[in-house]
Amino acid sequence: MGMFARILVPVDGSDGSGRALDTAVAISEACGAALDILYVSYFNSDTDEDMDTWLPDFVAAPAGDEIHTVLEQARRRIPEGIEVEFHQRIGKPAKQIVEFSKENGNETIVICGRGLDVVRGFLLGSVSQEVMEAALGAVIVVK
Repeated sequence: MGMFARILVPVDGSDGSGRALDTAVAISEACGAALDILYVSYFNSDTDEDMDTWLPDFVAAPAGDEIHTVLEQARRRIPEGIEVEFHQRIGKPAKQIVEFSKENGNETIVICGRGLDVVRGFLLGSVSQEVMEAALGAVIVVK
């Protein structure tokens, strides 16, 4: 397979992930690549049901509605004729993105970068940085 045969695009509903998806669509149209759209949540209704947590509701609330909304937003951005599959995973985003790409043969990952400076990236962590360091194939970071 070529570098752009199967492209992974992690989405989170942000403007940045929309720009990453648009970039992946453009590559797909130019190269005939298939797209895998992946949403990773730390929690879902199975992991946080009936549990008391110290986490705020916006973090620990069931993610079912959010997952559906984000994947539906992504679906609307993809023109007809592009081969696409939608996926979801639960866990640490960078780890799940890299594992998914290895398991599914994604030669390229197109991901958004939050544009953190070095200090904030170090303190807060950067999913795109972690993915770049661990991925086996190409990683395109879209700002």
